[in-house]
Amino acid sequence: MSVFLKDDKLAHIYEMGLGNIAQYISIDPDGKIKHIQISNFFEKTDDLKELVTVLIKSSRSGAVNIRSFSPTIMKGNKLVYNKKIGDIEDIISQVKINCMEGKHSIINENIDINDGGVSGVVLGDIIEFSPKDTPKCVDKEGVCLLEKKLGYHLLKTVYGFQPEMKFGDEYRVEFSIHPNREGVNQTHTIVWEYELFEKTKHSFKITWPNNFSRFIGDKTFGLIVADYLGLNVPFTTVIAREVAPFTFGTKTGLYEKWIRTCPIVKESGKYYTGSQWTDPYILMQSEELKGENPINIAAILSQDAVDAKYSGGAIISEFEENDIIEGVQGTGDDFMLGQAFNNILPDNVKDKVKNVIRILRTHNNLIGNVSIEWVYDGNEIWIVQLNQLKNLSNGNIIVQGNPTHYKQFYVEKGLELLRDIIKSLENENVGIELVGNVGITSHFGDLLRQANIPSRIVCKSNDD
Repeated sequence: MSVFLKDDKLAHIYEMGLGNIAQYISIDPDGKIKHIQISNFFEKTDDLKELVTVLIKSSRSGAVNIRSFSPTIMKGNKLVYNKKIGDIEDIISQVKINCMEGKHSIINENIDINDGGVSGVVLGDIIEFSPKDTPKCVDKEGVCLLEKKLGYHLLKTVYGFQPEMKFGDEYRVEFSIHPNREGVNQTHTIVWEYELFEKTKHSFKITWPNNFSRFIGDKTFGLIVADYLGLNVPFTTVIAREVAPFTFGTKTGLYEKWIRTCPIVKESGKYYTGSQWTDPYILMQSEELKGENPINIAAILSQDAVDAKYSGGAIISEFEENDIIEGVQGTGDDFMLGQAFNNILPDNVKDKVKNVIRILRTHNNLIGNVSIEWVYDGNEIWIVQLNQLKNLSNGNIIVQGNPTHYKQFYVEKGLELLRDIIKSLENENVGIELVGNVGITSHFGDLLRQANIPSRIVCKSNDD
């Protein structure tokens, strides 16, 4: 392919209709202006200062970045960041320095990475991205790595649109998407770079928490994955900190609403869930006080209620013999908190849950071992939480291990005391025995799995 220099690639993307690009000007090592791509600017001029002024005024941020490169060193060159109208002389001076070093310059509009969008890379059948970062985020920890179809579904759910790029699977494409229209074409996707690779298929499991699941909230992320997999998720409105409100899921047929806090990362049983509407902004403020960080809650969820005939939890692994199904009649609030548990489910309800489990198991290669919280309305199973498991339960064992000894904890003492005990056992090889009639899929089990503490359940005797 004859197009290979960075600025030529940008021109190629625009001219061939492969995607939208950031507004830019490029200058060769002789100081000659090569490319001008500024929205609604078609004049002929060699006055670089005039062009930079027009570019800065045309940019939403009112600022530009200056990149440099040479044919032999395309990456890793100096980046001068966020220069504004008062920095014109500095910008011109930096271009002259690049020319003296035999380098090309690209002056492009600075697009805010903190605008609520994401940046990342698409390659073959995968997509990786993070909020509040550039496409270089893929070189850092915490990037959200997804099958491309799932990634596009997730982004379209949150933003209302998916990345707009017309490249084949054999290309590695760096991109960003933005809530506001940006770039030459004033659309929501910016293409920054592309490279040709051999067409490949990848094998991987997605993992969360990741940077994007924290951005929209752990609960939100899991439910969108469940929705993508074709499971019944109650119609949900997400009122998030970082992005505009968005919706997903299926109408349940009821007009009542559940209101649920959505923490940045899963903190089982710690934050409010209610069946009566309350001011979401006051709720977020009050619930924040329960956390240990300045920001703990990513979003508030308004969700269609489900007429709960039975409710419960389940653990789904790669192999059926390791599955666990638990539940109670009515709502599952007390069950999850260890206050009511007899695990007597009618066969028809169990069969319905098993059908959902079979669907999830077919996707084990993608999502790994998971747990769900479910509600049965007499006709359908509804998924109200989907979590990825790092530690798999088996029998009365919550987390396998060989501790020096087990410390007993009576579930009637509550989740908050268990949280404190878990913290006190950090870096100690001590296990926990839950004493009480409690489910493995309850919030007690969740806490111990998250902390990876060797643990098991011991039923409370009548003599206790």
